[in-house]
Amino acid sequence: MRPTAHRRPNALPASFSTRTVLPDRRAEWREFAEKPTATSDPVVDFADRHRRRFLFAQSTSSGWSTLDAIEIANLRAHYLDSLQSALTLQEVTDAFMLVGEQLIPSDGHGLYRLNASGNRVLTVYPAKRLRFLADYEEYGRADDPVLDFVIENRQPIDSSRLDADTPWDASGARAAMAIDDYRHVLEAPIIVAGTLFGTINFARTGKNVVFTEDDLAAASFICGQLGRAVERAVRFEAMKQRADMFERALDRIPQPVLLTDMSSHVLFRNRAARALETNDAPNPDSPVNSLLAGAMEALRTKGTLVHTSSARTPGTGKQLITKSYRLPGSHDAAVTLVFGGGRGEVSLPTWNVLSPREQQIVELVAKGMSTSQIAELSFITTNTVKQHLKRIFAKVDVHSRAELIQLAWAQRELTPLED
Repeated sequence: MRPTAHRRPNALPASFSTRTVLPDRRAEWREFAEKPTATSDPVVDFADRHRRRFLFAQSTSSGWSTLDAIEIANLRAHYLDSLQSALTLQEVTDAFMLVGEQLIPSDGHGLYRLNASGNRVLTVYPAKRLRFLADYEEYGRADDPVLDFVIENRQPIDSSRLDADTPWDASGARAAMAIDDYRHVLEAPIIVAGTLFGTINFARTGKNVVFTEDDLAAASFICGQLGRAVERAVRFEAMKQRADMFERALDRIPQPVLLTDMSSHVLFRNRAARALETNDAPNPDSPVNSLLAGAMEALRTKGTLVHTSSARTPGTGKQLITKSYRLPGSHDAAVTLVFGGGRGEVSLPTWNVLSPREQQIVELVAKGMSTSQIAELSFITTNTVKQHLKRIFAKVDVHSRAELIQLAWAQRELTPLED
């Protein structure tokens, strides 16, 4: 039995130790076994109730506590519910540690997390403090026929079923576990995506019976569900780690970035975007939020993928420019970049591909002027303006004035917003 540094609180009072129960305390044990639990968690209640029955059976020397088919089904259902609600590896481990010994009664149980080859321990989770663990790691692990069988065959086994060529009683593992009076051992592999992840371990003292075929079947059930839950938890933790890394990276750039749904509810804002808010709570009437609301409405109603808008902040007159991109696919969300345009006139970028006249035309288009207004201001005909626009569209690969304006703002050399 190899079970860690992670300690789960014992559900039983310390005074009720299976090693100190005397025959004249049977009445007390019976009362303890029938006492209702006081938690609101059905998994804890059911597991604790079964543990009480098991300890009562030990105290009266009547053998191991048994469950009928309905109780086993209920306990398995509680176990599955616990695993389904577990998001992290620690929560998955906790679910096993709570219910594991109820499905396979034992004097001690735990979980080992191993490397893929099974020759190195990553983490140990024992149900209680065990004296033999240090000795087991010193000389027992290298001579453990139960562990060797599990790693080689990827199947559960108990020490009574080893063949004659691999005697358990003469092994180093048996000698180490004798320190805590453990004699019978059951072990099963946790397989995640075809790879060995770890083992679950159960042990019984010499005064108790060996593990049965039903115990091996229960171990297969426990490990099968545990492997699937671990696989989900590993994916969840990997996604969370990537998301945290992405958020930290966005926090380091000076450009305000916001992720919103199409109703303009902010899902994420980086540090620079958070600095735009003067209060702890976002102000729905702030220039940025007003621009976001308008951008999301345009993206929803017009079916466009990109929207650019601008406004000036009250008091300072600083111009804010937002460029919103609707995320592709089924994501009902958009990412928005916020630019600061300064307090004076806004100048568009100087594109080397455009002539000075064409750059002037682009700047006038970005200001919202019509073809006739541009012609009048530039002292050219409307037909000349149209020809200029055709050449500009071809040079910068756009097909409309709206796309030209969006491209202009995207290419513009803008300075980050100041706090």
